[in-house]
Amino acid sequence: MMACQAHFFGQDTVQLKEVDVTSQKTGLSSLGKKTETLDSATRQRFVFNSVSDVLSLNSPVFIKNYGPGSLSSSSFRGGNASQTGIIWNGFNIQNMMLGQIDLALLPSALFDNIRVEFGGSSALWGSGAVGGSIHLDNKPLFNRGLTTRVNLGAGSFGLTNASTNIEYSRSKFVSSTKAYLQSALNDFTFKDTLDKKNPYKRQTHGAYTFGGFIQEFRFVLTPKQLLTVNAWYNTGNRQLPIYNSLTISRAEQKDANLKTSVNWNYLSRNFNSTIKAAYFDDVLNYSDTALSIDSRSKLQTVIAESENIFNWAKNNLLNIGLNYTSATGKTNNYNGIKTLTKAAASLGNKFSFMDQKFIAYAAVRMEYINSGQIPLTGNVSLEYKPWKNISAKINAAKVYRQPTLNERYWTPGGNPNLLPEEGFTYEGDLSFVKQFGHLHLSASGSVFYRVIDNWILWLPGPNSTTPVNIQQVWSRGTETNTKLVYRRNKFFIGINVITGYVLSTVTSSDQENGNTKDKQLIYTPRYTVNSNLSIGYNRFSVAYYHQYVGYRFTSSDNLQWLLPYHYSSLRINWGTNIKETSLITFAACNNVLNTNYNVVAGRHMPLINFEIGITLSANKSLKKVELENILEK
Repeated sequence: MMACQAHFFGQDTVQLKEVDVTSQKTGLSSLGKKTETLDSATRQRFVFNSVSDVLSLNSPVFIKNYGPGSLSSSSFRGGNASQTGIIWNGFNIQNMMLGQIDLALLPSALFDNIRVEFGGSSALWGSGAVGGSIHLDNKPLFNRGLTTRVNLGAGSFGLTNASTNIEYSRSKFVSSTKAYLQSALNDFTFKDTLDKKNPYKRQTHGAYTFGGFIQEFRFVLTPKQLLTVNAWYNTGNRQLPIYNSLTISRAEQKDANLKTSVNWNYLSRNFNSTIKAAYFDDVLNYSDTALSIDSRSKLQTVIAESENIFNWAKNNLLNIGLNYTSATGKTNNYNGIKTLTKAAASLGNKFSFMDQKFIAYAAVRMEYINSGQIPLTGNVSLEYKPWKNISAKINAAKVYRQPTLNERYWTPGGNPNLLPEEGFTYEGDLSFVKQFGHLHLSASGSVFYRVIDNWILWLPGPNSTTPVNIQQVWSRGTETNTKLVYRRNKFFIGINVITGYVLSTVTSSDQENGNTKDKQLIYTPRYTVNSNLSIGYNRFSVAYYHQYVGYRFTSSDNLQWLLPYHYSSLRINWGTNIKETSLITFAACNNVLNTNYNVVAGRHMPLINFEIGITLSANKSLKKVELENILEK
């Protein structure tokens, strides 16, 4: 559901009125939860990087990174990648064969807004939104004329990077085109601590090429109707390295993903409605000539959805949602074609009290699926702002994750009798924001508690590895985010510190002789710290990022682990104007301390390396146009 909001912005000496249409469903989902949105300065510093790189250094989300150009997945508060919702313009795009999205394939330059929502949201986003959600949105704006942007970059290990954004908009029409291409030899040097004689080695067979585009059209059909058409295509070709010097890797992976959607929005004073449909086509081919493996997978997903918002009484907002999803998977590792079909209905109501100081939201979701059992889910959220500078949030939710097609039907090993993962999650957040003259302070602290039953784990069997519902997992912990910024005239200095403490332990298990009870889940660090210090004057800025990641256990009995590590990055931006063109130059030094570290066992990471780049942008504005009648407020 979409809501209309009009605001002004400055463009030289001309003021234009601009219409920003934002998702009402996303707003309801974030009620009572901690959310973090990456600001424009951060997105510019990481414009040449993937979504996984941005989140790794700017949020408490732990990114399980297998190396540059390799798989990157998220871990929210002790969960796994399958328990993260990936939301693109209101659609949950989790792959129903794999149960996750590879964040390395998502360049940050493709998205206008990257937002992280913490906590369970199964009532609105369905399966997988257990630990949190990552929202990727594009917001092309009306009546800006012709806007162009080009990013060109290069770096160590043969890295080249190019992206562009061409947007043309008038009072009732917007066309936005974004495209990118990235490639690298990826032949970095790493230190093998097990080889005392020749510790420094060079990675081989690790080259990759990523490319793709997003095209969006927006049409104002009438003063109350808006039509949006989206198409997103990306492709990736990767050589998969191996770190055994006695073995030569021949493994390769090819990804091709097409996502299309159509949204029709009706907006009025007391009733807003959205009808939308999407078609996704995802291809993943894995081959290894050395082992005579040629695995080809194709997933086709169709989604139809209706969202309706009613202002049915003073300070009450009712939302009713219907969703139909069908996913068909085909691979030579299935016994035939497999289809997962589900239909869901959701009902929620937002209540406002005390002149908007107290907001409550309650929702419930009922779902039917053609295979297995889906539990009834829902959530209750509260927000209270007793004073201008202080706000408190609480959320309680019933959450679930349905088994993927691969977990059910992969041959050999699939288990069609798997039950959904399900449980309860609770979180609270207290934040303080205050302006002291030229000094801005914001601080927040969060606590969370989550218990998940029927946790799915792949275990060795007599003939193959098989997924089973084997254990209950208890996750709890705290997060803090403290930001201090001083601004005076054209000078600014800021510091930001983000901490995370996570205990995610097995409370019960059916695994024989597993010795896993009360043990921390593998690849779940107890402690993480992300901090950055930025200094700037006018259009010049320097930012230093420093990250600490604690011990990560690599065995379920916690008898093997990876050592903690420190990682740092120095990023410099300088901007100027050349006639009607804006120029931003960029330079970065990654792994400044030349740390030898592993995020995942057996997958080495680059030592010190460098990036440079430039961003050119221009805007040819239209004449002043009054837009207040295009869409009703």
